[in-house]
Amino acid sequence: MSQLTHLQTLSGHTDRAWNLAWSPSGETLASCSGDKTVRLWTRRSPGSEEWVCDAILEESQTRTIRCCSWAPGGRQLATASFDATTAIWEVQGGVWEQVATLEGHENEVKGVAWSPSGCIIATCSRDKSVWLWEALPGNEYECMDVKQGHSQDVKAVVWHPEGEILVSCSYDDSMKLWRESDDEWICEQTLSGPGLGHASTVWGAAFEAGGKRMVSCSDDNTLKVWACRSRDGNLRWAPLTTLSGYHDRTVYSVDWSSSGAIASGSGDNSICIFEEEASASADVDPQQKPAFHLAVRQRDAHSTDINCVRWHPTDPTLLASAGDDGSIKLWRYHVGAEERLIATKQHTQQNGS
Repeated sequence: MSQLTHLQTLSGHTDRAWNLAWSPSGETLASCSGDKTVRLWTRRSPGSEEWVCDAILEESQTRTIRCCSWAPGGRQLATASFDATTAIWEVQGGVWEQVATLEGHENEVKGVAWSPSGCIIATCSRDKSVWLWEALPGNEYECMDVKQGHSQDVKAVVWHPEGEILVSCSYDDSMKLWRESDDEWICEQTLSGPGLGHASTVWGAAFEAGGKRMVSCSDDNTLKVWACRSRDGNLRWAPLTTLSGYHDRTVYSVDWSSSGAIASGSGDNSICIFEEEASASADVDPQQKPAFHLAVRQRDAHSTDINCVRWHPTDPTLLASAGDDGSIKLWRYHVGAEERLIATKQHTQQNGS
């Protein structure tokens, strides 16, 4: 049997903890909260399992900080706030300083995501819009496009690992896939409706490491796994399978680890981890319906709603979670015999040995 072992609770936020982001190297964990602060956590010493608060970013944004995202180089951090701004932070002279403010949304900014190239920042808001900002030299940022395709709040924005697609998730029960075409970002596809999309608010999404598949989570208590298929010469995303019956309240967050495990966090206070069946091919056939099984269900992982789960970028056994109880928790995922067999088969298939 696989297990999820609690390693440490990181305390300090005085209001609900909304979002988490590991730096690209995994050396720092950023958390943001309704207390209007961002906390940066690092290991007490190299190799230590104990994490401590290394810095607090505060007195910048005047309302809840809902989301945070690292630039690919790990030198800058973007934070999105209910005060309708996005702040850009950078270490200068050994101290974190706010170096830019992105303004334009009419009200709460719910999500922010830095593109894999570091050239673009996407933000989304309660004003139903998605904005794309170009990062220019000298900490200058210029709005390059504003997209108005959603009819309700946009809850999250997520980049494809190669940066070719931006996914937006909304209160209107849909996901939209945006692609750049002739200096404009166009909606290439909308994932919604009976038999295709979620039946309620889509709270988040995450891509598999290679970008061939993604997983989404919703207020309908389910997760959906999607794959990119070729249809009439065009690439279209289509649902492969739905994971239902595992959470009995809203699934607020989902993440896909580098080793292939999917973690979800829910309003039922639990964390679930899913693994793909050993018979599934690592070289994904878009026509094949994958089979996932529940490897772990950690009940009462937090005392209240779990708002975010995030796998460590280089250690796929380390998971962080954030909840309405204001705490950040670190977990160690111990892979069971069946899941170890899956990993062995996938490694063999990927390396051709």
